[in-house]
Amino acid sequence: MATLTIPKQTEFRNSTFGLEENTETFQSPISNTIQTLARTGARWYLTINYVPLKRADAQVVLGFLSKLRGRVNSFHGFDPIATSPLGDVSASTLVVNGADQTGTSLVCDGAEASTLVLKAGDYIEVNSELKMVTDDATSDGSGNVTINFSPSLRSSPSDNASIVTTNPKCEMKLTEDNVTWSQNTDGTYNISFSGIEVF
Repeated sequence: MATLTIPKQTEFRNSTFGLEENTETFQSPISNTIQTLARTGARWYLTINYVPLKRADAQVVLGFLSKLRGRVNSFHGFDPIATSPLGDVSASTLVVNGADQTGTSLVCDGAEASTLVLKAGDYIEVNSELKMVTDDATSDGSGNVTINFSPSLRSSPSDNASIVTTNPKCEMKLTEDNVTWSQNTDGTYNISFSGIEVF
């Protein structure tokens, strides 16, 4: 199955991007106290709305949506206005420092020494998993840095696995098999679609 790239990205009118957590909650019927269990399986979701497109541009998007064949094929999902970090990572080549790391943090090396490498809210991609940095990450004098993020890792990356900081993405599928678009009397198309992360 193919993983496609969303076309006409400069024509996005607006988007919705977020994280759907996977929690289990129990509320006591006696005391009303609440217990919450964090489970793995959090997923990113995305909705894209295009500006009204003339037919030539609209056909490119409609061809992409048709090629997805409902939920058969996948596409690369991302936060459209956060494709590069605000941290100073440009001179760094971040890699995982040590195998068997799990959870919501990674020890990495390859950063420029004593630098604010990533800021809270930046995105990274590791092991084809998209993560949001939750705390500013500053490297030490040797270029080592610990990155805290959400959601938690689904699999442990190998030693020296690359940390992608530019155009980080995840794999998504459409939320439903049917995709509908509308045509206007001015000769333009209104197109929108939604996706959810798959793994």
